[in-house]
Amino acid sequence: MHRMEPPVSQQPQAPTGAQHVHQTLVPALEAADAIVYGLVGVVFLLAALGMLGYSLVAFPTALRNTGFALAVVTLVNDLLLVMIIMEVLRTVLSYLQERATSLQPFLFIAAISATRRILAIGAQMSVTGDTLSPDKFRQVMIDMGANAGAILAIAVALYLLAGRTSDGREPPEADRTSGRF
Repeated sequence: MHRMEPPVSQQPQAPTGAQHVHQTLVPALEAADAIVYGLVGVVFLLAALGMLGYSLVAFPTALRNTGFALAVVTLVNDLLLVMIIMEVLRTVLSYLQERATSLQPFLFIAAISATRRILAIGAQMSVTGDTLSPDKFRQVMIDMGANAGAILAIAVALYLLAGRTSDGREPPEADRTSGRF
C-alpha cells in the first residue's frame, strides 16, 4: 500500500532557539530551585531544633528568676515560635513534594503568630501589674483586640478554605478528612 505523508503542519519540526533554551534552561532552573528550597528547609529544621533546645535549657533559669507562671508563659511562647518555624518548614516540604503552594499553611502560621503575641502581652501585663499607665493599658488592649480579631478572621478563612478546592468545587469526601486539596 501507499504510505501517506502527514500534512506539513503535522510533521515534527526541529525545536526553535526559544524552545531549545526552554527545554534546557527550565529543568536546570527547577533543579536549582529545589536545591535552594532544600537548603532553606535544612536551615529551618536546624533553627527549630536550636530554639527547642534553647527553650528547654532556659526554662529552669527562667523558673528561678521569674517564677513559675512567667517561666511557663515564656516556655509556651518559645514553643509557639518552634511551631511557627516547623509550619514554614512544612510549607517548604510541601512545595518540594507537590511543586505548588497553598494558602492554608500561611494562615496557620499567622494564627500561631497572633496567639504568640497575645501570650507575650499577657506575660508583659502580669509582670508590670498595676504600673501601667492608662494610655499604655489602652494601647495593650487595642493590640490584644487586633490580634484576637486577626485570629477570628484567620479561623473564618480556614473554614472557607476547608470547604472548597482551589477551583471552587467541593472536594471529594476523602480530601476533606485529610485537610489536603
